[in-house]
Amino acid sequence: MTEKTMKIKGLLIMKGVKIKSLAKELGVSLTFLSMVIHQKKKSRRVMKHISMLIGSTYDETWND
Repeated sequence: MTEKTMKIKGLLIMKGVKIKSLAKELGVSLTFLSMVIHQKKKSRRVMKHISMLIGSTYDETWND
């Protein structure tokens, strides 16, 4: 797990966001959401939503 992945997951947990609930809210599978968080798949819509939830911009969250 990369440092970026750990940071994103940690921030989601701190905000009280459960991955399973987020997947349902976004209409995607839990597997797909996990792959986006681990940067194995890309979905701009999902990535933007995650950024918004953790109080960050898309670029701050996903770009190196």
